[in-house]
Amino acid sequence: SAQASANVAVRDNDDPAPDPEVSVSAGNAVTEGGKASFTVTASPAPSAPLDVALTVAQSGDVAASGATGSRTVTVPTGGSVTVEVATEDDSADEPDGSVSVTVKAGAGYTVSSAQASATVTVRDNDDPATDPETSTISVDDATANERDGFIWFTVRLSAASDKLVTVRYRTRQSTPVSARRNRDYLATNGTRTFAPNETAQRFRVRLYDDAHDEAPETFEVVLSDAQGADIADGVAVGTIVNSDPMPAAWLGRFGRAVAEQALGGIGNRLEARRGGAESAHEPGLRGTIGGLPIGGHRGGLSETSTRPDAGGATAFGLQAGRFDGGGAPMPHESSAYADLGQLLLGSHLAYTGKQDANGGVLGFWGRGSQARFDAREDALGLDGEVMTAMLGADYARDNWLAGMALTQSRGSGGFRGSGAVADAPAMDGAIRTTLTAAIPYASWRPSERLDLWSAAGYGAGETTLETETAELLEAKIDWALAAAGLRSDLFTLPGGAAVAWVSDALWARTGSDRADGLAATDSSVSRLRLGVEGRRLFALSGGGSLALKLEIGARRDGGDAETGLGAEIGGGIAWTAPRLGLTLDLAGRTLVTHEDRAMRNRGFSAALAYDPVPDSRRGLSLSLRRDIGGPAGGGLDALFANEPIARRMHGQDAGRWTAEIGYGLPALGARFVGVPHLSYGVAYGAREIGLGWRLAPEAHAGAPDVSLAIQAARRESLPMPADHRIGIEIRGRW
Repeated sequence: SAQASANVAVRDNDDPAPDPEVSVSAGNAVTEGGKASFTVTASPAPSAPLDVALTVAQSGDVAASGATGSRTVTVPTGGSVTVEVATEDDSADEPDGSVSVTVKAGAGYTVSSAQASATVTVRDNDDPATDPETSTISVDDATANERDGFIWFTVRLSAASDKLVTVRYRTRQSTPVSARRNRDYLATNGTRTFAPNETAQRFRVRLYDDAHDEAPETFEVVLSDAQGADIADGVAVGTIVNSDPMPAAWLGRFGRAVAEQALGGIGNRLEARRGGAESAHEPGLRGTIGGLPIGGHRGGLSETSTRPDAGGATAFGLQAGRFDGGGAPMPHESSAYADLGQLLLGSHLAYTGKQDANGGVLGFWGRGSQARFDAREDALGLDGEVMTAMLGADYARDNWLAGMALTQSRGSGGFRGSGAVADAPAMDGAIRTTLTAAIPYASWRPSERLDLWSAAGYGAGETTLETETAELLEAKIDWALAAAGLRSDLFTLPGGAAVAWVSDALWARTGSDRADGLAATDSSVSRLRLGVEGRRLFALSGGGSLALKLEIGARRDGGDAETGLGAEIGGGIAWTAPRLGLTLDLAGRTLVTHEDRAMRNRGFSAALAYDPVPDSRRGLSLSLRRDIGGPAGGGLDALFANEPIARRMHGQDAGRWTAEIGYGLPALGARFVGVPHLSYGVAYGAREIGLGWRLAPEAHAGAPDVSLAIQAARRESLPMPADHRIGIEIRGRW
């Protein structure tokens, strides 16, 4: 009872729990205006919420107002808590800053020695401030036509300055090279100075004008060494454009000349196959060499002579175009004796085969032709010479004919002009062109009174343009032709009166490809012609005749060369008196209207021939011819010449005289006739005296058709020295 209970002391043998260790870690960097994030961790986790003291600090001026200083956070039993510090989004450009959090000592925890502090970077998001006093400088692109002589560039300041601003400039070639320095433009450099408050300055670069058409060319202007401003756009492009006429102006006229030469050859062939002078229905070889007939013509050296033994004039003189200026031989240009080139150019040959089983005839022909032109295109003078060789073959049957002609043409010439700048190079130069073409042609004669024909062709070649600076520019060319025509005998009346009309149309195009230094070009020409001719023949007593003729022609030239519309009227009287041995031709023509009212053109000719025995080459023969003004051939002769009207309206009023005397003597057993002769001609300040002898077969004597001619001539044309020539001709027909 006295010891009913007892106490036993139990001693605890465990150490007291340690205080948690508190650390802090930083989140990712932020941009100003964002919140910097930190994590405060207690380890081990507290058994009860634990208050931890912190200090927030900043580097720079990035934290929001009131965000720095001391603060207390409570770490829950989970062991960690997030702390956020707000930052300020300002407008000032400043270096990046930072926000840091540091754990301070307190009750119930210890501070981590390794992670007592953490820092988050705060990035600035403001642009640097601009200096309102700094200006920029630039240069504008520019474009000019080379005919302007200069191209102007403008240099600009972005804002006015209160002090002087200077900048240097210079030209340079583009890459790849386009416009060439000191050929297309003058290499230039210099300095531009802006006065206070001035914002624009100009300078110019000289351009060199030439005659050839180029694609737009470029060069550059470069700015450097700016003082008082920064260079913003320091390179400008200068573009040079042009609309020069070469080579299009020359090629258009070259293409027209080739077309007219080709159609001339084809036309002569068609006329011959209709039974013309070549008598192409008869098998064999015929033609001329150097303009001299191979058989079939009486006498002589040339069909163009006015000597009596040439067989007498036709009803209205010799055909148009065989005399320069409408009938009178030009003493300083015409002669039966020419160099080899002229010999070939004046030649044409035709071979006609025998009729086949179907009644068709195969024929071959060849011809040479030469043409010259002088023209103006704006301020540019042009000249050229075109030579064309033609070979053709055709087949004729019944009332139709079809064939093909091949042509080879060569042209050369020059151009002359002056540009906007007095010392500009390359305005004068030369050009050479070659062209090979094929031209199919056909004709159809549906009735005795109507003939229709057409031709079309295509060719290619090349042209070379040489400037005054010896620069060679080459390009390929192409050529096309289309032409058609007709001839109709409107009616024939009893008594020898007849009215006929003829018309044709031509279109030709010549183009050149783009090449280095040359733009692609294209030029075309057109021609429309219409003529009406009336004739009346009166028979006179004694075997003589009187023929009257009236011609009216109209022609329109269009396209990219000479153009114009005109009409001419002409007429003539031809009287022959075989008993007296006399032949008299009178012819005249005048331009009655033209688009250019200032144009005036008229011509008159008179020819008298004496041959007492016209059927024989023997005896005395005389001829005298007088020409005044331009060509005396009528409307059809003049308007159907190849030259446009505008180039023929310059007929001189100075007269032209030609005269010849000869005497035919029997030779070689009276089967031939030898004719010594003396000729004299005066025209345009030039004169020619000729002395010669020709041998030809006598008519109806059965002699071989072989002739021989020898002639010596003296030509005088001041201020040129006198020219002496001797020629020999042998011809035959088989």
